[in-house]
Amino acid sequence: MSVQAYALVPGRPLAADSAALSRVLSAAGVTRESLIRVTGAAGPAATLWLAQHGYGRAAYVHPRRVADMEPADALLIPSVCPADELAQILQSGACLREGGVLIVQTPSSRSSAGVDMIPAVLKPLRYAEEQRLRDRGREVRIARRRGFGFKAAA
Repeated sequence: MSVQAYALVPGRPLAADSAALSRVLSAAGVTRESLIRVTGAAGPAATLWLAQHGYGRAAYVHPRRVADMEPADALLIPSVCPADELAQILQSGACLREGGVLIVQTPSSRSSAGVDMIPAVLKPLRYAEEQRLRDRGREVRIARRRGFGFKAAA
């Protein structure tokens, strides 16, 4: 199979496309100084890419350990992650600081059974979806973790 044909296969990991990964990080406001955690099947490849491109505070975390980590600025899941898997990874959602950004490649809404379960996972954990990007058969969502609003009340 040629690389060109592979590029058209839906669900190709975001980690396999350097230009797309760069665009998504920029759209999410992730900088080279951000504390980034990467997880999922394509996480090791994305972590290597990040290190090679100056993101010195990026590290891979096994999906079962994400909920145990200290809050980060960004969590990147650069391969297709269905809603049930995302719920298992995020658990309480505390893996990101208030204002932290979740970048996750989700199944294409066109290819799913017609029901988008991602918002049902994100909303109770206080994540607000900001953008949904579609690129070469990939669907990538960017969501930000909201706080409890205590600062506004003070």
